[in-house]
Amino acid sequence: MGKRDRRIFTIVAASALAVAIVLTIAAPARAQNNQINNGIGGSSDLNANTEMNRPPGMEGNETPDSMRTPGMGSLEIREPVTGTMLVSPPYGTAPLRVGFFVVATDPENIGFLTYQWNFGDGSVSALPPEKYIPHLYKAPGNYVCSLTLKTVDGRSKTIFTGVVVRRRFD
Repeated sequence: MGKRDRRIFTIVAASALAVAIVLTIAAPARAQNNQINNGIGGSSDLNANTEMNRPPGMEGNETPDSMRTPGMGSLEIREPVTGTMLVSPPYGTAPLRVGFFVVATDPENIGFLTYQWNFGDGSVSALPPEKYIPHLYKAPGNYVCSLTLKTVDGRSKTIFTGVVVRRRFD
């Protein structure tokens, strides 16, 4: 065998191997497609006795409940609570009396909102919702006041504002 013959033999062997691989992969897929096609529209031994396999009392085109796919349930996403808070005055000397102004709404209008205050100086409050709430900061410092608004169905929003209290110069 010469060099040319070996080269031709290598090409033919590689081609035959490639064809064998393709046929090996394609044969099961082709068989599966034939089973699917025969089951849908053609005749096949697999589906020859469909009437015998049907539960009693079912019509020819009905599907048993156990084979039906369940319908998609609905998911209701509620709108979030909205709110803003303003402090006046936002800074001053100790002791500093400030007022917090709040505007909060529940777009869904379900029940009422509850308020949870944290004034940042160790004091908290759960006073009923009001548009204005006063607070006295006694010691100098930088404070972050948070207000958490909650609805009866569990939605909530937390809003923040800052207060700066300086020490008094004599």
